[in-house]
Amino acid sequence: MLYLVTGGSGSGKSEYAERKLCELCRQAGGGRKLYLATMIPYGGETKQKIARHRRMRQGKQFQTMECYLDLAGFVKREFRDNPAEKRFVLLECMSNLIANELFDENSKLSGEENEFVIHQVLEGIHYLVDTCEDVVAVTNEVCSESAEDMLQMRRYKRILGAVNCRLAEEAAETTEVVYGTACVLPDKKRKELTGEEFTEKEETGMHLIIGGAFQGKLDYAKKIYPGLHWADGEVCTPEEVETCDGIYHFEQYVKRLLKSEEKPEKRIEELLLKTRRIRVIIGNEVGYGLVPVDTFERKYRETVGRICTKLAADATSVTRVVCGIGVRIK
Repeated sequence: MLYLVTGGSGSGKSEYAERKLCELCRQAGGGRKLYLATMIPYGGETKQKIARHRRMRQGKQFQTMECYLDLAGFVKREFRDNPAEKRFVLLECMSNLIANELFDENSKLSGEENEFVIHQVLEGIHYLVDTCEDVVAVTNEVCSESAEDMLQMRRYKRILGAVNCRLAEEAAETTEVVYGTACVLPDKKRKELTGEEFTEKEETGMHLIIGGAFQGKLDYAKKIYPGLHWADGEVCTPEEVETCDGIYHFEQYVKRLLKSEEKPEKRIEELLLKTRRIRVIIGNEVGYGLVPVDTFERKYRETVGRICTKLAADATSVTRVVCGIGVRIK
């Protein structure tokens, strides 16, 4: 089975994933525990991080193996000679593996289309799951910055976000670790089979859906609210906003208002809170990361934060989406 563990940098997700795999192995009566490392040891900083993780694994009987590229090929080479062996694998982590495939000079995928890269990475995970008892895959939460990403970084986030969402669909369990606290996300498969997910639809009032970049927020909303007329806040006209039922890329809509109007809060108040036409608002959380040096960028992310705080207070419900899984927080 596949278990997905996500979270921010330094959140404690690696330690949780190690405990999870050890427990799975114990429950199954034992087996070979493998730590599949994907971080290429560049420079002193990464070597220190690798050494720290090795200290964390001391005494837990992990055997370390290294796979920086072509996970599918690695599994075929390393595991074909003993298919009956009981293996429990901790894959650490997806963010490094995808970065290697996109940016390392030895990768065969760096110049390929996004969907092909996603397919190849997922194929490697599928081979790993098929040849092991249990796999715990660690990944990083994909967050948004207020400043625009470079094209390469945007591509990396898009691919990592898509892989995270698809793995969460297949995983027996998806867990987000927040400062050492493990939060098991709702069982997406069970909710879809029972229709429970669709009870989150609000017949009246406004539904605010938030999350990091490329977390599957729009797909999630469209499943709950089929048939809505949507406007893309990044490119829509004023007329489209005034006639839509839902708006996505809301943070980009706020940015556009800031560039053209002195007080976007007033426009949002008039359009969203007074008319009550728009039923669903989807936005990236942009208040994380370093405080921008640029004056406009600082004003932009603070304005988004204030507006979304007011919208959340007024909304009938607020949902945070992680790896395609909606967690209702109001």
